[in-house]
Amino acid sequence: MTPAAPEIDGGGAHDGVGGAAIALHLTFRIGDQRTRPEVWRALIHSSVEGGRGEQVLAEATLHRVHYANPRWLEQLRDAVPDLSSIGSAFADRELISMIDESSLFTDSLCVISSIEVDDAAVGSLVTHSLVRGVARVFDGDTIALVIAGAFAVSGSAPALDAPGLAARRAHWAQIGFVDIPGTASMLLPVGARP
Repeated sequence: MTPAAPEIDGGGAHDGVGGAAIALHLTFRIGDQRTRPEVWRALIHSSVEGGRGEQVLAEATLHRVHYANPRWLEQLRDAVPDLSSIGSAFADRELISMIDESSLFTDSLCVISSIEVDDAAVGSLVTHSLVRGVARVFDGDTIALVIAGAFAVSGSAPALDAPGLAARRAHWAQIGFVDIPGTASMLLPVGARP
């Protein structure tokens, strides 16, 4: 699998690769939710021709925190370094209200911290289907995502240049995500949900 890249093919979201039916599968890592965020793994898969199993088309890691926990911001910062800036943005309620006031009235923040796409599914817009499914399941949460490749890996330069980052932002804007100023992250407004 490769990190999610812009999947621009001129069409809308498809029901899998080659028209196969797709399904969303969620798993949850059980742990101490007082000190760590919930960590979810979302897979979108299709049936392999002839009923011989399933093909994983894309997978995402989700970090979910509850605003009622006074340590939610620290939980995000401690979980993954890339989540520090998005946590700080959501701590600024005035900033979030300018982007989507409805997001202020949720109990939890669900951050899609990484997405990988199988090489066979690149160009199928399967990441849109994956994120739409996540938004349906976590309907009462604020949904945000970290743009893949925007952060440095182990002290190196970020993987994306400015045009690459702009292409990924445009990819997510197609389904309603909006930029969170000062971050390499985006928010899915409540009104833009499926």
